[in-house]
Amino acid sequence: MSSTIRWILTLFTIIGIALSLIGCSKTEPVKYVTLSNLEPVSSPEQGSKDTLRVALAVGLSPTQSIAKYQTLTTYLSEKLNRPVELIQKKTYKEVDDLIEEGNVDIAFVCSSSYVIGHEKFGERLIAVPITNGSPYYQSVIIANANTDIRNWSQLQGRSFAFVDPQSTSGALYAMSQVKERGGLNYFKSYIYTYGHSNSIAAVRDRLVDAAAVDNYTLTSALASSPQLTNTIRIIDNSPEYANNPVVASPRLDEQTYLAVQAALINMDQDSSGQDALKMAGYERFDLLEDNFYGSVRHLLELIKE
Repeated sequence: MSSTIRWILTLFTIIGIALSLIGCSKTEPVKYVTLSNLEPVSSPEQGSKDTLRVALAVGLSPTQSIAKYQTLTTYLSEKLNRPVELIQKKTYKEVDDLIEEGNVDIAFVCSSSYVIGHEKFGERLIAVPITNGSPYYQSVIIANANTDIRNWSQLQGRSFAFVDPQSTSGALYAMSQVKERGGLNYFKSYIYTYGHSNSIAAVRDRLVDAAAVDNYTLTSALASSPQLTNTIRIIDNSPEYANNPVVASPRLDEQTYLAVQAALINMDQDSSGQDALKMAGYERFDLLEDNFYGSVRHLLELIKE
């Protein structure tokens, strides 16, 4: 993709965020960002009956998500000796619906989506990625460095960016912090950007005063663009939560479930698997029990109370 095209797509995303922010107040419905460069979704019916259907939500950005997982799904296809279809959706809820309805076999979801899906319809945990030697991640609350915002009390009456309503790091932790402060009315306005990178850009460009993002995306952004340190200020870090897992539909047959699990767990044992892991930003996948997500369950219960 040429730099000119990439610049145009970035401009469209920023314009979408800006338009979403205008007029979004306490009394109005939430405005959602329209991502003009969202990858088209292939219909599951187009694949053969042997096709493994894999779903993911947008995540970092539409193009980055496809690039991040395409090599990984290609690896799965080779190891399982069957075609793999990558299906991309805008929200975690849309991915949840595909899993529940049996329209996809496996999916990359956020930690809270897994907890919700497991309790609601028996979504199954396949494996959990390890990043920087850890099976955990955190929510980081960032503010524009040119504001006087340095803590939660100074966020009252300010504009805020969430990632996705079901994102643990991009929404739920922040919601738990304002629950006793008036809920979402604590903010003057708020938007959903449907991408951690989008939220970082929104704070950087003063489209919002602050946002919630995950620590890995922020670390990556700061590493690739050190100048961000001049415009981004970290004001809070959440407790650690279990990493976003790979899950299976309860309708997936046991043989395929075990084959996918084995392929993921052993990825770091060969060079092509290591390349795929690096592209996805992971070191390896591990087997972890459902109770590993207890802190996420507690967070969801806290918000509901």
